[in-house]
Amino acid sequence: MYKGRVLLRREYNNFNAGFCIINKNLQEFIIDTNLLHPEEIEYYKTLRFERRKLSYLLGRVSAKKAILEFLINEKNGQHISIDFGVFKFPVVKYVKNQNVQVCISHCENVGVSLAFPEKHPLGIDIEKISEDKIKTMKSIISKEEQELISKISLSISVGYTLIWTIKEALSKILKTGLTVDFKLFEIKSLEKIDTKYITTFKYFTQYKSTSSHVNNFVCSVVSPKETKCNFDHLWKALENTINKGHIQQKI
Repeated sequence: MYKGRVLLRREYNNFNAGFCIINKNLQEFIIDTNLLHPEEIEYYKTLRFERRKLSYLLGRVSAKKAILEFLINEKNGQHISIDFGVFKFPVVKYVKNQNVQVCISHCENVGVSLAFPEKHPLGIDIEKISEDKIKTMKSIISKEEQELISKISLSISVGYTLIWTIKEALSKILKTGLTVDFKLFEIKSLEKIDTKYITTFKYFTQYKSTSSHVNNFVCSVVSPKETKCNFDHLWKALENTINKGHIQQKI
């Protein structure tokens, strides 16, 4: 497990965000269930399938750890509950005097979360590169986006997964999930700077995305365009998490 803070620098104000990245199987989570609020424990008991149990714990535990990193003075994640909104976005409950929001993503045994102030939205998504998903991903990628992928010499599988994670992360900021046409999230520009990918949007011009490709995973973070974000610790944590060992197959 890796966790830390991210500095979000604006022209007239700075913000902080907390992050946590986990690589665990279901059995390893036994020691972390004490982070769950009684409401979350009751929900967890209703889950029948191990894969669903794992995804729930990856999300809730990484989110709690990210929130504790963000709040600093809060030490007990059990007092905090993360509920579902009407479009299944996470809602943080029982945090006093703080408008805390959280964004969660998980894939196989990897869970990643960002905790941030309501004043400064963030979105994150992680996906494993898989040939089986290419057909589905192609349905949300325009001809212009395919050309952007070609210009920076990305393979189809990496390029499609990259754009998918970017659009998923933006949808989480907007709290729409899959309820809108992803064509509205069309990419305007895509460039590679050092080892990261920087993206802007055609219609949502107030946002940008920063993405990292580590082995067979792609992770993207969407943030306000004018914010200067230092994600170095987050990307290093991602590399350490993915390289921890082989990622176990889905349960």
